[in-house]
Amino acid sequence: MKIAFVRTQGQPDRVYVTRTNGTETSWSFPTFGSYVPHDLVHLVVETAFGLSQGFWGRVDAGVDVARINAEANRTGGTNKYAKFGADQSDLFVAEILAATRWADGTLTDEELVQSIAETCGSQSLHPPKGLTSARVHEVRSTLDVLCGRWIELLPKGALNVQFNPANLESTFKCLGNKGTH
Repeated sequence: MKIAFVRTQGQPDRVYVTRTNGTETSWSFPTFGSYVPHDLVHLVVETAFGLSQGFWGRVDAGVDVARINAEANRTGGTNKYAKFGADQSDLFVAEILAATRWADGTLTDEELVQSIAETCGSQSLHPPKGLTSARVHEVRSTLDVLCGRWIELLPKGALNVQFNPANLESTFKCLGNKGTH
């Protein structure tokens, strides 16, 4: 799957996706200043921790993110994201990981491991496999690389990456090497 994160100064950022089957989708998302977009953090953590049914696995399977978000905003409630599928455990773990304070230099890798494990436990979810200090360090390094590339895109540019749902580890390694695959 090909993914382009597009940054345009003064406008909402966008993501354009060509799924593995050739279909396309896109959506806009709020700018978080100099830090990488939330959906790019999802890509990094889902590939790093093998979450094949996280956000990006579902996008590749045909989920229409813009439509689901619009409907969720209209309906509200505890089950507003039901259209993401019945078993959302990987998606919930992916959200926990995406919300982790990766860039907070006051937290050690070990403290992030503990925080992720505790947050998963408090929501009756299993922490992701491979949750180690070494892997957390690799995720932080990958996000740093991508953040540097994201900053360089202003006033306008695209960060092009690929997601291979059949080989998440390969995708993660490519993201960390140079930010693209």
